[in-house]
Amino acid sequence: MRLAVFRMAVFASVALSGFAGTEQRDDPAPLRMELDLVDGSRVVGTPDIAAVPLRTSFADISVPLSAVATARIDGDRDTSVFTFKNGDRLQGAVALDKIALETLFGNVSIKIEHIRSLRVMAPGGSLPAGEGSLEFGGVNWKLWRTQFAVQGDKLATLPRARAGFNYGHAGNGRGARLMTNIGSKEWKDYRVEFEFCMTGVDPAFNRYGLPADFGRASILFRVADAKESWNERGLSSYRLALNIDGTWSLNCSYHGHCRTTSGYGNYTTEGNRALANGKGLKLDAINGNKFRIDVTGARIRIWVDGEKIADVQDEKMREPVGGTTLDHGGVGFAWQWECMGWIRNFSARQI
Repeated sequence: MRLAVFRMAVFASVALSGFAGTEQRDDPAPLRMELDLVDGSRVVGTPDIAAVPLRTSFADISVPLSAVATARIDGDRDTSVFTFKNGDRLQGAVALDKIALETLFGNVSIKIEHIRSLRVMAPGGSLPAGEGSLEFGGVNWKLWRTQFAVQGDKLATLPRARAGFNYGHAGNGRGARLMTNIGSKEWKDYRVEFEFCMTGVDPAFNRYGLPADFGRASILFRVADAKESWNERGLSSYRLALNIDGTWSLNCSYHGHCRTTSGYGNYTTEGNRALANGKGLKLDAINGNKFRIDVTGARIRIWVDGEKIADVQDEKMREPVGGTTLDHGGVGFAWQWECMGWIRNFSARQI
């Protein structure tokens, strides 16, 4: 049986000690697991195991589920790839015959050969993966306006327009967009954690002559509506706007769009609220920064690199504007104009 290779630039002993540290952590509630089966079915439940035995080229190890984000399991089991919450990846042969879950419809036992992939969800409940062309960080992403690629442990923008999209200032939009679970009623109270970076402008994609160090982007959450074209009535969400100079603002808006058939101009919303602002963030254009956003009811809390920068109540959250409320919806990332960037270590769960 062919043993797969360990694809991380660290020594085996370091990797194993990292897993052991995770295994000792005392989780307040059982982990949940989502299994995607080869026949297209999906089963969610509480696993009866705390770790998965994995045979690698360097050792037989026990991989704690608490460290795992996702895994893809090939039919021969030899080329299963585990992606961890810290972004590392490990390839090996799964030494299990089946996985047992306690589900809403009783206890089930599913043979490994029937499993295409799995996702481990932290205590607090699962969130739908949603629809989109690319899975990353346990959710499916819509890739708008530009092209994107998974580069190691990052999901990164590419300096090329998406094929078929009318890109440009005179077209239907500029700036890379990643979106998941737009308008989902199941995404209500949740926590998202991730690393986020604005890397500046690639000279190969700088048709409008922006400074090379231009950095401006937005992190969107409770996205109740959004469209790829800025000429369609759409964007309704909360927005954490970031500038590379460290200034930031938190606001929300409803049905933002350009009131023209094409091109940027006459931008309007049907309502907006400014909630907070500040300065002094040390935004890293190379290594990125760690973000955490909690939304529970009308309360919004935001941390950057472990420091809380916002804790606000928006009592108008559930009041409809143009038929839309901002008490639900997924998340998105929007790099402005031709600013490039990436996300890493994305996770989302109910709270």
